[in-house]
Amino acid sequence: MTEHEAQKTWDEYHERIKNRRLAEAKIINLELEKHNITSETDLVLDFRFFTPKEEGAKGIYDQLSENYEMSIERNGNYWLIKGTTRPYTVNLSTEQHLGWVEFMHDVSLSYGCIFSTWSITDPKTNNVWSNENIETEFD
Repeated sequence: MTEHEAQKTWDEYHERIKNRRLAEAKIINLELEKHNITSETDLVLDFRFFTPKEEGAKGIYDQLSENYEMSIERNGNYWLIKGTTRPYTVNLSTEQHLGWVEFMHDVSLSYGCIFSTWSITDPKTNNVWSNENIETEFD
């Protein structure tokens, strides 16, 4: 495989991941609406990335630690990078949630990472919505 072919494969893979994450976010948004979660509701975000590259893991950790509580650990051949808004809350509209998911995907791409999972928690009710078990047309 040439370098050009490898880059094309990588780009196509990331495009599929991005489409999957955005489809998952749309499904979560529907669930949030069903539970009367609005842009005024205080929410907590938790999220994860992974990469086989230590440099990428440290890069995304450094960038996102400016706005989130972050942790990083090695798990076998991969680095796991976790983030949260805790102990603080955020308020998200439907559009802001989609924009946040797209941003997280794009920033992960710039470090050679994969934006894998996220959850939204309503701390008042302890309801949690996550993309972990959502199946989309992109699976």
